[in-house]
Amino acid sequence: MAEEIRAPVLELDRAEIPWVVAYLREDIQDLRNEVRENRRSIERLRQDMGAKIEGLDAKIEGLRQDMDAKIEGLDAKIEGLRQDMDAKIEGLDAKIEGLRQDMGAKIEGLDAKIEGLNREMGMQFRWMLTTMVAVGALIVAALKFLP
Repeated sequence: MAEEIRAPVLELDRAEIPWVVAYLREDIQDLRNEVRENRRSIERLRQDMGAKIEGLDAKIEGLRQDMDAKIEGLDAKIEGLRQDMDAKIEGLDAKIEGLRQDMGAKIEGLDAKIEGLNREMGMQFRWMLTTMVAVGALIVAALKFLP
């Protein structure tokens, strides 16, 4: 069996008991005061931390609101840029269509000029051919009369 370990018990005289009781009461009172002071310190820390947390919450909310406002501003700028780009694209489309119509009209005009030149060249070619045939006939006739 294991031996029991016991703390030594002080033997006190009856005269010492009131002094020890007073000493213990003083220690107990000191401990109570220390516990009260610790509780007050803990309460002050809780209040300080609560105030700091509220301050942080307010800062975070302010930052969130700032970010929301900036995002809304960027969205508005992006929408404005998109509308500007759409308007410019529509303007370019109109210019391109106008250029296509101008080019179409110019090509039709060139086609008409080419057709006219072809007719004129055909007429000149027929005239030259007719003239050459006539000159050839005159040469043949002239050769008949030569000895």
